[in-house]
Amino acid sequence: MEHCVDYGFILRYPTYKKDTTKINYEPWHYRYVGVENAKFMQEKNFCLEEYIEYLSKD
Repeated sequence: MEHCVDYGFILRYPTYKKDTTKINYEPWHYRYVGVENAKFMQEKNFCLEEYIEYLSKD
């Protein structure tokens, strides 16, 4: 988990984003989004839904 963004992965359903994702925490569920995207999402504390929403606003 500590270095997943260095390889372009995010934890898909973290515990602290259950209200946003509508899915319970799944510690095994990682998604490849690319290194640049993963680092940006970590920096902004975005889950995938929030990142997609952020991208669609531009």
